This record gives sequence, C-alpha cells and structure tokens, in this order.
Amino acid sequence: MSTVDTDVDQPKENSKSGVLGRAITLLELVATHADGIGVREAARVTGIDRSAVSRILTQFEELGYVEQALDRGMYAAGPSLFSIVAALAERDTLVKAAEPFLKELVSKFNETCYVASRVDDSLVFRGKVDCEHTIRYVIDLGKPFPLVSGAAGMAILAGMPAEESDRILSGGLPANTPQSITDQDEFRRQLEIDRNQGYTYSPGRWVRNGAGISAPFFDAGGRCAGAITLSCPADRLEALSIEEVGASIRTAAQGLSRRLGFIPADAATGA
Repeated sequence: MSTVDTDVDQPKENSKSGVLGRAITLLELVATHADGIGVREAARVTGIDRSAVSRILTQFEELGYVEQALDRGMYAAGPSLFSIVAALAERDTLVKAAEPFLKELVSKFNETCYVASRVDDSLVFRGKVDCEHTIRYVIDLGKPFPLVSGAAGMAILAGMPAEESDRILSGGLPANTPQSITDQDEFRRQLEIDRNQGYTYSPGRWVRNGAGISAPFFDAGGRCAGAITLSCPADRLEALSIEEVGASIRTAAQGLSRRLGFIPADAATGA
C-alpha cells in the first residue's frame, strides 16, 4: 500500500524547475512510496511530462537509486538510495539520542530494538541495536512503511490525536496476515487500549510469525514523532512478559521524549 502526502494532487514542478529539480522531485516521490509508483502516476502527481519521468527514472535505475518492483513499471527505492540513507543515519541526531535507550532495552531483553520516526503518513526506521541471537527479526532502515503496518505504526497512530489517526485509517487497512486488524472500528478500539496502556503489542499483524512491542515518543512541540520498538520472532516473545517489555519500552520512549525536549502537561503544570 503506497503512502501519499496530503498535498499529493498538487503539481510540484513549479517548486523545483530544471532538470536537477525534476530529478530530485521524482526521487523524493519514489522514496515516499513504499510499494513503488508508476510513470503515469508520477507524472500526474508532479506535473512533469510523462516522457521526462520515464527518462529520469530509467537513468536513476541504471545508477541503482531506484529499481523496478516485481510488477514491472512500478519504481521503488533502490540499493544506492538505501546506502545514502544508512550513511546519513550514522549522523542522525535522533539515532544518537535514542541509542542509549535502545542499548538498555537490548541489554535487558536481548532482542533487537529500533527507533522509527514518522514521515508524513508513513514511518521510517532510523536506527537499531541488534540482539545476540543468530535468528533475528530484521527491518530495513531508511525504507518508508505505512503507519497501519505493525507495532511501530500502530504506536505512532496511538500517539496522535484521534481525528488525525482517523484520517489515516480512512485510507484502508491491509490484511498483511490472518492476525491483521482490517475493521476500522476494531482498529480504533485497539488504539484506545494502546493509548491507555502507553504501548502497542502486535502479535504477527504485519509479518507472519513476527512480533513487536512499541511505544510512541514526542518532540518538543508535543507532536508524536515516532516510536521505539522491540521486534523478534513470535516464539521467543512467548518467553517474555508482554506487560514487562511494554512497560520498559514505554519508559524508554518517555526518556527519549524528554531528551528531545518534550514536557508532559502534568509536569508543566506541576501536577
């Protein structure tokens, strides 16, 4: 399922004119569509001539910045683009701020933990600390994913105001696995539970036999900016206490929020 910016129907060519500007516009567009985007749709969204779109994307494909998905004609982010993202992530202040919290969680539970940030109506995993297990639950860094995909996305949705999460849910809920919640009312009820407990548990709702527990963190302005997530094979999570892991991740997310300058309302008022 592709993610779409709120202003996606407005042509962007005027804001970035010239060959380089058009190329950057198209690269940004591909980067924000997790399942890829076709030439026709890219031309419609950006206002760039269809033949120019095809020519630019072909050149990017030759350089490895984009690649065609399984259904040919749909362009998605390629390995060269992911390499740049990984290099930039090394200098990402969010990754550095989150690292001690991730390390503490991995030291406690010995499962891989990630920090993900919200990017428009998608999420991107920015950094991780690996566990010591040979078999791990691996998530690509730098790749955009829909907010309705798993524990991290659901935690971010739970951290949003209800009217904002409702807007995103109105776009539909994919059946990624038999455990996926596809009914919007049921999804909203689960979000309310997650808001109250401060963390989200996803028992294979995104990837079969995979499990995740996640909690949202907030920036200095009080906006839900992302989530801290523990992910592992479902059978290993059975040996842990969901409540204990959830509480620890919630505490880590609260610590990261404070590190980013967030002051909870009760702390601000002295309550």
